[in-house]
Amino acid sequence: MEGTGPVVMVLKGGHCSRDTRLSHEKLAGVGFCVLTPSRPGYDATPADLGETAPEAARTLAALLDQLNISRVSVIGISAAGPTALAFAALFPDRVGKLVLESAQAWPWTPGTQRLARLGFGEAQALTWAMARMLLQLAPRATLRLMLSQLSSLPIQQVMAELTPADQRFVEDMIRSQNSGQGGFMNDIQHILPDLQAVTAPTLVMFSPNDRAVSPKQARFLLAGLPNAETAEVQSTSHLLWIGPQAQQVWERRLAFLRS
Repeated sequence: MEGTGPVVMVLKGGHCSRDTRLSHEKLAGVGFCVLTPSRPGYDATPADLGETAPEAARTLAALLDQLNISRVSVIGISAAGPTALAFAALFPDRVGKLVLESAQAWPWTPGTQRLARLGFGEAQALTWAMARMLLQLAPRATLRLMLSQLSSLPIQQVMAELTPADQRFVEDMIRSQNSGQGGFMNDIQHILPDLQAVTAPTLVMFSPNDRAVSPKQARFLLAGLPNAETAEVQSTSHLLWIGPQAQQVWERRLAFLRS
């Protein structure tokens, strides 16, 4: 928990450990208190506290109770989207604003779930150890491989637009990532609540070039949420927080949270 002011609870996406920094922590420098919990199954938080999205939401509510925090704005990133939406649906009086960034909306396909269990279930520690070894031996090739899974654009274009700062961002992200002791296995089973129950003002931010979470999922959320607005960001990939559009993402999110 960093900073002082209105509390913003940041729910980081799949494979994100407590050490993963996606730039949201900078809100602490502009008048917000940023609370970044480890979701169930990540770091030292038991997986059985969030096997479903509603269970994860209730665990977060219990955490807020322990911290004597009655009301928050929520940012749900990528695979944390269902948990953020479940929290907003179950505890509408506790949510001021809801921001969804590259957020998962549709159930994971059976094929994707099977592949996820192979790489990020019991073998997850080995998977990430190999990723970090490859990053050390061949950083550009490793970034190329990862970003090809996150962008629908030609990978040559994506790599050409990477600045040195962008490259460091992705490298640091990979070094910090871990699928947890059941964290990502929880994520692939989470499904959305009734979207009509989410009454908080909601900002849906997405990239039309996202390969990991298709733009159709964002449009599905926009069609189902009763109080939503959109920010389509011309990012080259799933990672809205790098590239020339990163400043636009920051400014739009900040203006929404302050409104």
